[in-house]
Amino acid sequence: MVVDFGCGAGFFAVPLAKVAGKTIAIDVSSQMLKRAASYATKSGVMVEFIKSDGTEIRLGDESVDLILLYHVFHEVEDRPKVLSEFLRIMKPAGKLVVVEKTRGSSIFSGRLGPPIIDEMEVTQETERAGFAHVETIPHRKDSIIISQKMASALRGSS
Repeated sequence: MVVDFGCGAGFFAVPLAKVAGKTIAIDVSSQMLKRAASYATKSGVMVEFIKSDGTEIRLGDESVDLILLYHVFHEVEDRPKVLSEFLRIMKPAGKLVVVEKTRGSSIFSGRLGPPIIDEMEVTQETERAGFAHVETIPHRKDSIIISQKMASALRGSS
């Protein structure tokens, strides 16, 4: 099962649904979920939609293989709590993929597109939560930061 967290209009959820066994799109905005559902219907794919800010996700423990956040990590308000919830729903050795803008001009950053975020900040926060850093892949002005649930990561442990 794959989760597109902060799915917006479904630009990644729909393509993921074409190749993944089950895709769940999560967003805090009802309006974005409606747009994503319309896109999924037009594309002829099945996607489950959940409204959540990430602090509580109505999915079973250890049920998710992959969680994708595309230009969303910087918007998460309670990162420790959300990352803890990701650990809860993620299968052992599940992957967390965070894509954020990490390079480029900061003149328009945040006004025209996502703000620039330090990739080390993402790595450190995910490691503190119980993920192991696997790899960072530079891609244009973004970094694709891949982490894995550590075998010893238990919900609520610090």
